Amino acid sequence: MSVLYRALWTDPSQNDVRAYADEALCRFSSWALEGTGVTPLSEGTTKVSLVSGRERTIDVRPVESGTGTHGLEAIARDQPGQATSWTTLMRVVEQPEMVHVLVENQMESDDLTLRVSVGRPRFVDDLLSIPGQPVLGGSAVFAGAQSIPAKGISILTDILTSPGRTLPVIVCSEPGGDHDDQWLSWTNRIATRVAGIACVLTLDKEAVSAFRQAIGGLAIWNGGVRIYAPVPVTDVSEGWRHRYTPGSRMVSSTSAMIDRIVYSVAQISTRRRVPGVFNLFAEPGSIAAETPVGYISAEVFDEQRTQWEFAVDLEITERSEVEKELARANGHLTRLKDELLTLGLGKLIWSTRHEVTASIPDEAQDTSEAVLAAQTYLSDWLVLPDSAVRELEDIDTAPSAFAWGNTTWRGLRALAAYAKDRANGWNKGGFWEWCAEGSPLSWPATSKKLSMTESETVQKNSKLRDTRIFKVASEINPNGQILMLAHLKIAEGGGHLAPRVYFHDDTGGATGKAHVGFVGPHYLVPNKQAN
Repeated sequence: MSVLYRALWTDPSQNDVRAYADEALCRFSSWALEGTGVTPLSEGTTKVSLVSGRERTIDVRPVESGTGTHGLEAIARDQPGQATSWTTLMRVVEQPEMVHVLVENQMESDDLTLRVSVGRPRFVDDLLSIPGQPVLGGSAVFAGAQSIPAKGISILTDILTSPGRTLPVIVCSEPGGDHDDQWLSWTNRIATRVAGIACVLTLDKEAVSAFRQAIGGLAIWNGGVRIYAPVPVTDVSEGWRHRYTPGSRMVSSTSAMIDRIVYSVAQISTRRRVPGVFNLFAEPGSIAAETPVGYISAEVFDEQRTQWEFAVDLEITERSEVEKELARANGHLTRLKDELLTLGLGKLIWSTRHEVTASIPDEAQDTSEAVLAAQTYLSDWLVLPDSAVRELEDIDTAPSAFAWGNTTWRGLRALAAYAKDRANGWNKGGFWEWCAEGSPLSWPATSKKLSMTESETVQKNSKLRDTRIFKVASEINPNGQILMLAHLKIAEGGGHLAPRVYFHDDTGGATGKAHVGFVGPHYLVPNKQAN
């Protein structure tokens, strides 16, 4: 079961914790039964047929520990036993003058290519509207967007620099010039979906200017949206960690950009550790404790064991390759350091140790961020049009999202570095040969990570072959399309969802650049046996 959303908060302002739990159950019941003013669900199991045609099973159970702590657990399961099922969970723990709340959205499916929409369950808004002061650590938890005026910018900067902040802060800015207030529409859409897991704030034009003066390069402007990660915003060298989406991208690809913003904060929420107070629900008598343990056949176990052994072998191989590359890179850096010191340029060593806001970032949080970084920083040597970016939503929310994003970023940097070296006179072959030389930014020249062509099976099968025809600059082909067979394998053995990057080498042609035609999941460029 994959957790897609996890909201946590504590409300220390509640004097009547039992009344809070009763009200929480009432609001959960109204949502689960798709009605208003309904009678709260009673203890036990309830099965309902929803208006949409789905079947929903709802379990409600109060829990009490030996120390007198009370808890309420409510779980709604949609389509249980079907190929795709959804689970929504609410837990409330009552302590003297304090309540703790946990809400999760979970999903499991036999279809790994299923498009998943991530966001809060609707009843989270109802829970957060219960009078009180819900907080998570040093962050207030609320639904909806709040406006910060120019004279209140110090409040915003205090929030961002606070070491006690635990939630991401999404700040949306008003565009300059004349506009139709579209920015407020996308702000509301973002705020609705991230309720409980992020704070959404808006700045009008005057506030944008004041914020820019207060925080410099880490501010936002002209309709842009920035996600400030839950770390103190004090060091400009951490600028890339606070993701920025330009206003132009919000206008041209509104839904895709909103998805990207929501997915990124939802990912953070699912990695948050559940506090020990919720261990109450693992005790005998809780739903979690009574979930039956499943059994699998020996055949299925053998099949899974083979897959695990393959995955382990793959990880060992890839780690060995990374260790070799690290050793080569450290050797190269040591020689560079010695030479710089010999020339009296030691200051350069220390002044370039950390990235700065305007420099090429060292890492990316997911594949979408890797693409945006490439379009921002590598355009002199790498062409990556928006048309090449395909269905990254599931990739960005997969458990391997961070690893895939950084690996993709590395591959895109390698293509750009290769094109630059070609322009500067390197002429010992193509991309494979350049990588094999072990340059600092090179990509592994192994069949597990790089393929300069496709198998005969793919090339002779028109259906498979056509999936590798991508848009390209007219300087390369007047009809705007070309067959691309060379590709980077971002995750060998990662299944149908694992990213692939298809590219065309025009470093010796009219543009002198590398052109990316596709960044997306493997299932969109299938072969006879996708790895």
